Amino acid sequence: MDTEQFEPIVEMKNVALAYGDNPNVLKNINFSFRRGSIHFLTGKSGAGKTSLLSMLYLAQKPTDGTLKVFGNNVALTDRDTLAFLRRRIGVVFQDFRLLEHLSVFDNVALPLRIRGMKEKEIRQRVIELLAWVELSHNMYVKSSEISGGEKQRVAIARAVINRPELLLADEPTGNVDSEIALKLMKLFAELNRLGTTVVIATHSNELMRRYNYPRLVLADGNLSYLKDTSES
Repeated sequence: MDTEQFEPIVEMKNVALAYGDNPNVLKNINFSFRRGSIHFLTGKSGAGKTSLLSMLYLAQKPTDGTLKVFGNNVALTDRDTLAFLRRRIGVVFQDFRLLEHLSVFDNVALPLRIRGMKEKEIRQRVIELLAWVELSHNMYVKSSEISGGEKQRVAIARAVINRPELLLADEPTGNVDSEIALKLMKLFAELNRLGTTVVIATHSNELMRRYNYPRLVLADGNLSYLKDTSES
């Protein structure tokens, strides 16, 4: 029996994070995500959302406490295993982090090429996804030459093309109009329906009202859980 499917996909116990000798940015975080769940992560600017996400995508380890991702204690996991675990995580960064010398198509195809997928299948999947996010017309344009909203959609397409087990999205609708935002949320919901665990960091109260997903609320480095969003 595969015991991993019964474990939380992410588990945090008394997790704290500090940068250098500065006070903790995050403190005493206790939470777990079950597989196939979907959550909003919210809080004021400076509350620690980006720091929390950086631990979840394994860019840094907690200063204190225990963080487990896919059942692996991050503090005790070697570099090669961490690299393997990262391939199971899709990340939408707020600053996009596209390879600007590459085309839109090649940016989105990159995770599949790293996996060694055949080019014919890569082409089929990338074209289908770019059509969904309304970027077919810019498929072969360098990513340095497209607008901020289009870059946002390329970053999202690249993050989800690999059908990750865990998707972390930092303000994914911040640079797009409301119509595209709804399309992107439908994409996240469909991935979630297929089994991907999704965490969406956002400031948008409108988005959170429209989609009644449980919220993780960060304030002063502490995390609280709000399941019934009518309480907010």
